[in-house]
Amino acid sequence: MHTHDMENHDNLYADEVAMVAGETGADAQMHAYWAVGAIAVMVSVLGIALIVT
Repeated sequence: MHTHDMENHDNLYADEVAMVAGETGADAQMHAYWAVGAIAVMVSVLGIALIVT
């Protein structure tokens, strides 16, 4: 199989997974933003807790 064929296969597979999961690209990006925000909040809370104690 040529590299080009593998790239097409990977792209098709990614689209198929998104359809099966029922999540669009925009949904996935929004979830990523929420995850990054949640991690930032947890790190901030931990930092404040370490400073206070």
